[in-house]
Amino acid sequence: MKMNSSNYLLVLLFFFILNPLSALEHHDFPNDLAKGKERKRNKGLKICVISDLNSSYGSTNYADEVKSVIGRLNEIKPDLILCAGDMVAGQKSSLTEDNISAMWNSFKNAVLNPINELKIPFGFTIGNHDASPSYLLDRTLSQKFWLENKIATGLNFVDSSNYPFYYSYIKDDVFLMSWDAAGAKVNPEIYQWMEEQLSTKQAQKAKLRILIGHLPLYAIVDSKNKVGEVNEDPEKALKFFKKHGIDLYISGHQHAFYPAIKEGIRFLNAGCIGDGPRKLIANKTEAVKTYTIIKIPKRKALNFTYNTYDAKHNLEIDVKSLPDSVAGFNGNSIKDIK
Repeated sequence: MKMNSSNYLLVLLFFFILNPLSALEHHDFPNDLAKGKERKRNKGLKICVISDLNSSYGSTNYADEVKSVIGRLNEIKPDLILCAGDMVAGQKSSLTEDNISAMWNSFKNAVLNPINELKIPFGFTIGNHDASPSYLLDRTLSQKFWLENKIATGLNFVDSSNYPFYYSYIKDDVFLMSWDAAGAKVNPEIYQWMEEQLSTKQAQKAKLRILIGHLPLYAIVDSKNKVGEVNEDPEKALKFFKKHGIDLYISGHQHAFYPAIKEGIRFLNAGCIGDGPRKLIANKTEAVKTYTIIKIPKRKALNFTYNTYDAKHNLEIDVKSLPDSVAGFNGNSIKDIK
């Protein structure tokens, strides 16, 4: 029997109607939906750590690597960005109020606004080039800028009464604090404040407690291997961290990436993405600009991992290529291989 064109079209239509129905019958949509919900429940926290974005004193320009990393954030898709300080290039007495304000305005346009447009929360700590304790104008204008842009950070604050110099916030059951380590001395009132914060229900219930500050506890590069370039009393700080359950301390300033561990506390020395990457002490490996991705699993958060990348070429740094330890004038840093 011959099929005319009308009958042929009807058969085709019938075929295309049947196939989707057949697919629906054999596809386990409830099961897929359950798997999707399970994946969301098990999703960990991804944090992008950047540091030391500044160029030369007074500069309102940012290096290509800063622009590259900021431009890559939409691809990285972090849940939170942490900056370990030195977002502008202050700390010079000849800089006027107009100069400093222009630097902060440039930072807003080049860094904060693009991050804000992506709706990624931005946590930071004040660096010595942002608000050195010895430069009152720097500190005044830094405070003014961050108070004006507080909402733009997108942070879920726990205590912001001393913001932007030291404050606390929470993200997905991770408790975070920034302390004022723009200089070597951390004032007693900050320790008292941190002790109070770490006694709160939010901190006690948190699966991880992270502190971020600009100066590290221990020196890891030659040019900063001296008094004034690290915490003035690292043993006091380490004792406090252990007593009050700090799991990770993130710092900048040294312009070199090195993950360390000491007495159970993990330390992330963040590399720079601005000018001046530095070699580790007694190490001949070429210095590169880096940024780090911290991945915190939903369960067993203490097993968080680092992936650190060359900011210029976006190539991952092999932690095995780093020395097993770095001996600074005020203590040794032992490589964290977790």
